[in-house]
Amino acid sequence: MSQQGTHHFVLTIQRPTANGFAVATYHGDVTPSPSATRMDLFNYLQAEHARHYPDTANGVVLHFSLEPNQL
Repeated sequence: MSQQGTHHFVLTIQRPTANGFAVATYHGDVTPSPSATRMDLFNYLQAEHARHYPDTANGVVLHFSLEPNQL
């Protein structure tokens, strides 16, 4: 197994388009800095989502989950 971050996230965003809606889910793992807040990480992940899926930039968050990456 490869090295993974301390937290797993799932973020789904939707935005209206000329042809309906653009919807995209971005997920993965991340290790926040010790001083980071949940809001800091949400803002960072929302910006990363927009970078990966530009059609959904500034859209509505349908789902956000951030959990420790352990069973």
